[in-house]
Amino acid sequence: MREVPFFPHQVVRELALSSLLLGLLLILASLVPAPLGAEAQPGEVSVVSPPWYLAPLFGFLALWHGVAGGNLSLGVAIPLLVVLLMLLLPFIDRGEETPRGRMLRRATAAGFVLLMVLLAWFAYSTGLAGYAGLLP
Repeated sequence: MREVPFFPHQVVRELALSSLLLGLLLILASLVPAPLGAEAQPGEVSVVSPPWYLAPLFGFLALWHGVAGGNLSLGVAIPLLVVLLMLLLPFIDRGEETPRGRMLRRATAAGFVLLMVLLAWFAYSTGLAGYAGLLP
């Protein structure tokens, strides 16, 4: 098998494909523009709902508000610490992989995904937009 150097062959190919996709996106954006929607009225209260991927965080915030009362600092800091731990996990776990450890990691990941789904369901069932006012 013949080896092809990464630079310039792969770089030029990726740049050409990226340029083509960007050009197609610009053509589509100019031919089919997105509607702006209704004009905003001063003094009108609008309910803004957060995106779907933030629903578990709003569910956690709602649960934390119900449990801890007014202390929302920890309700914001705990998810941040969990994400930081997940980012540091490859550097922390440098040992040999065992079947028991693999099973434990899979069970932890499945439990985390289930927790996120349950928190999102809780947020949507209790009114997701209502918890936007809890943030400082």
